[in-house]
Amino acid sequence: MPPAGYTQELRRFDRWSRTYDGSLLQLFLFRRVHQAVLNLVAQRTEPKVLLDVGCGTGRLLRAARVRWPNAEFTGVDPSLGMIEMARRLTTGATFLNGFAENLPLADSSVDVVLSTISFHHWQDHGAGVREVARVLRPGGYFFLTDLVWPAWVSLFSNHHTAPPPARISLLFTEAGLHILMQQALTWHFTLVTVGQRTARESITPETG
Repeated sequence: MPPAGYTQELRRFDRWSRTYDGSLLQLFLFRRVHQAVLNLVAQRTEPKVLLDVGCGTGRLLRAARVRWPNAEFTGVDPSLGMIEMARRLTTGATFLNGFAENLPLADSSVDVVLSTISFHHWQDHGAGVREVARVLRPGGYFFLTDLVWPAWVSLFSNHHTAPPPARISLLFTEAGLHILMQQALTWHFTLVTVGQRTARESITPETG
């Protein structure tokens, strides 16, 4: 069952999935962001198991597979249309329908988690970050990149805004992720936050 408020947006992404890979966002924004994020990953680790949360049509995982052909790749996205298209376009990867707030993966099963320009769509940012921490192995990395622009932008468009950098940092820390860096990426309005899971026995979602 999708979280409340996702239904209308999911329909829009289902429709968009057929033309998504040829959109201007993919050609002029996402491609550059994806390469920059993968460069950061390569500077810190050589992933064996990599997860993309909000994977869309799988473009980022296709680029990652070129760099690390022997790794295992999984993409998760709430849009069935996006997942269907990702499966058509991408070989050597597993694509699962699901939400960031309830990732369909086992505890401590992933080396690297990526999320690029999808965080602002998550309904519960804290729950999503805790889920990322749960599926990460101790010492694993979370590379989160999203658009950060003034909240007033949303008054003139239907585009969501991500939490401010300080709030993102707090969510990472509360989930047991040690922040390694937080800075602008490619343009001043894209922010990357890199966290590493602390070597605790387990990380479980908050209850109550």
